[in-house]
Amino acid sequence: MAGCHCTAGSSRSRESRVILLLFLLPRLLCQVECLTGHSRTSHQHKSNPSLSPTWPPAESPGSSSVVDLGPSAFPFSPIYVPSEGPSELFPFMAPSPLVVPVVSSPPPPMLTGHCPLNFSAVDETLKRTAADCPEPLALYLGSVICCPQLESVMQVSLGQHSLKSGTLALNSTEAEFCFSDTLSLLISLGANSSVAKLCSAQPANLTGGLCPVMRVKDFLQLVNTTRFLEACQSVDPLKECTEEPVCQPVLNNIGIQMAVGLLHKSDQANQAIIEPGQQQVVNDCQNVALAWLASQLGPEKANMVLRNLISCKVNRECPLVFHEPSTVAKACACTDMPSNVTCCTALNHYLLELQRQMLITNLQALHCVTILASILQNMSVSANIYSLCQIQLNDFSLQGCLLSSLPSDIERNVSGIEFTCDLNDNIAAPWPPPAFDSFALCSQAPVALPALPGVNGAYMYKGFRQRSLLLLVVFLFLILHRC
Repeated sequence: MAGCHCTAGSSRSRESRVILLLFLLPRLLCQVECLTGHSRTSHQHKSNPSLSPTWPPAESPGSSSVVDLGPSAFPFSPIYVPSEGPSELFPFMAPSPLVVPVVSSPPPPMLTGHCPLNFSAVDETLKRTAADCPEPLALYLGSVICCPQLESVMQVSLGQHSLKSGTLALNSTEAEFCFSDTLSLLISLGANSSVAKLCSAQPANLTGGLCPVMRVKDFLQLVNTTRFLEACQSVDPLKECTEEPVCQPVLNNIGIQMAVGLLHKSDQANQAIIEPGQQQVVNDCQNVALAWLASQLGPEKANMVLRNLISCKVNRECPLVFHEPSTVAKACACTDMPSNVTCCTALNHYLLELQRQMLITNLQALHCVTILASILQNMSVSANIYSLCQIQLNDFSLQGCLLSSLPSDIERNVSGIEFTCDLNDNIAAPWPPPAFDSFALCSQAPVALPALPGVNGAYMYKGFRQRSLLLLVVFLFLILHRC
């Protein structure tokens, strides 16, 4: 089999189309078919998102094709050798050639036959969701691409269902069946089989949750739908997610209005007494309102609008999990000028482990940079070690690839799986000002415990004489008493 090769991607508006095949991380090694006998080749390079390894599958007997991922095909590996001094920011060890099976014939869907959703009406949106959650790439693109698209397709499905049913949500029994059918259809289209667990999706996402408004009739009586459509039928993600939101304030007001508007009507199915300030009720009502909006826009346009709205929520937080950076603190704390060797080596090791978790957006990276700096400042790291070690935003994302903060999708072609890395924000990681003087923690004297009484020879001899005299007195008393 001919090995895959890497070529530099073309540049347009400082963006590069890249193809990253993420099959070499430890969690996915169970999918390895076999290891070839070639010797391991080691080399080091700096993360470069413009590298575009191709992915030509070769046919093999059976229902799967085989991909050869040798060192030339995939320029990085999770293996890191600390003993080798890093000459670049992130040293990567090239892997030995791996042969990874790629399923070419997903299993057919196993439908329950009890789901009232019209899957034919959302066929293209289902295909888009499966393409955005491929096996096994969804694990590393889940928080940015896969899970937002999965959330969107559920809202679009409910919206189409409401056109005939008159309800904007399913009951719990229907939700169980439809959730199972949706996952089965997605997996049959090539989606990751663990997409529900990956995105924390559950049947309750197809219900109205705690929202008291479920029927389209009640919704139309309660909400100013004309204003709702004007504000949300077209969403500009740049303005909506920054200082000029248009749809979100209207949607939030509608959620609050729905949460408290019909609670006291005797004919309402949900009779739970809910305080107006409970945010979860407002969130559930917002989802119901979005299902109605999807019914008015059509599947494709609704999917685009929903993705734009969800992207605002996605980019407000850092999805990475930070383990305690004790080695970084030990090497960098309690000095204004830490060593650019020991400190940077420790920081590079930590970031190498951190970036293996997933690909993140440029805005998410800004939040992640701030979180890690705050953790280190609380551990007495006062110096700007980001500047010292030349840390950039893309060092927080897998393979140095920062995804755009705008909604994006994964594309399949004859070469493999393709998505876009945003190179516009390849900038130095900012070190935030500390909330307190972290260096002062280093100058605090340890609390002194009271010393134990010293024991010397004179004290021992004095105690021995006292005990001997007491024994002699007791002995004489017993003799005299007997006489």
